[in-house]
Amino acid sequence: MVIDKVLKKDYICPYCFNRHKLHDVKFRCKSESEECIPEPDEVFSNFKGFNRPRDMGHVFRSSNQSGAFGNFIKGMPEDANCDQCGENSTVKICPSCHSELPSTIGQYEDLIFAVIGVKETGKSHYISVLIDKIKREIGDSYECNLHPIDDETINRYRDDFWTPVFKKRETIHATRSGRSDEKVRRPLLYTLQFTKKNMLQKTVIHKVITLAFFDAAGEDLDQEDTMLTVNKYIYNSAGVILLLDPLQLDSVRNSLSDSTRLPNVNSDSLEILFRLTNLIRKAKNLKQNEKIQIPLAIAFSKIDAVQKILDPSSALNFPSYHTNGSFDLRDFENVHAEIETLVKEWTETGMTRSLETNYKNYGFFGLSSLGYNPDMDMKIKDFKPYRVEDPFLWLLYKHKIIKGTKRK
Repeated sequence: MVIDKVLKKDYICPYCFNRHKLHDVKFRCKSESEECIPEPDEVFSNFKGFNRPRDMGHVFRSSNQSGAFGNFIKGMPEDANCDQCGENSTVKICPSCHSELPSTIGQYEDLIFAVIGVKETGKSHYISVLIDKIKREIGDSYECNLHPIDDETINRYRDDFWTPVFKKRETIHATRSGRSDEKVRRPLLYTLQFTKKNMLQKTVIHKVITLAFFDAAGEDLDQEDTMLTVNKYIYNSAGVILLLDPLQLDSVRNSLSDSTRLPNVNSDSLEILFRLTNLIRKAKNLKQNEKIQIPLAIAFSKIDAVQKILDPSSALNFPSYHTNGSFDLRDFENVHAEIETLVKEWTETGMTRSLETNYKNYGFFGLSSLGYNPDMDMKIKDFKPYRVEDPFLWLLYKHKIIKGTKRK
């Protein structure tokens, strides 16, 4: 029984999102010897969309992956000797796309969280503020540390997310489509380390998960076939945060048209939910009576813009209570129930009926990444993030990464 469990253990490449067994991994030689000169890598070049194959190190498999039963149960090999020059390599690559895998692959639980939404829902702002909030606040409350896995994550988050919002106080330009910008198809990769005190009162790491965040362009969700090719990561994710803009709903727009600067009308929120649902059901080959197991957090962004039409006693007018290392279930239930009632008013029950029919676990959230409607010059003058962490913490709770408690 134990052997069967090990044999079935696999991983998902965080770049092409294909699933592989732990032992099914390749290596890239980094030797500069004459016996092993760089050679064209058509697999990697095709995946990256290069016009011509790039010369890269020789790709090979470990000699211990020959098929012997004893080798398979050892899991993923950490290194291997090149079959051309004999040099040892620790550079593991995905057998499907030849991207270099994170050094932690196969060691910890991998959680791919997909952040999706139509154009102008604020996906980039949400990711920017959420990651900063995990580093500065959630880390202290939940005794965890967020660490970028590679230089690409460090540089991309700093240049594309943190600098515009936190340094320049400017809104982020709309995300380009993954069809035209390869960078969009690559995730921000982090490890989230949870610590605790041991018997000697020393801080030790007791749990580590790998997180992958994606910033999908709104137009990549406008057609179901595009979602299938560009956003393949969605149906392999451990959780989906679907950002919806309440200012796109006709009933809300009509209530605020005289006093609020409204964005341009984009894709219908219900259409995006239907496409998302159809994509996952087809990819998982689910029968009509089977529900989707991936937890779905439906988060209404820009909730600050609709506070004037909310009841003064609304739970959304108060900060969340997710502190002291636990997820506050009472607060979640209050917010979920309130937004569910609003959604039925705003969308004539179509959304809630679809969720109840198709998803085993879903939750409603309201948040604001900026807490303020930017000026016409797109400058952020009054920066007050609001309930940004709630959907993320709920997903961690659903995966039993953090505990949940209910206030009396």
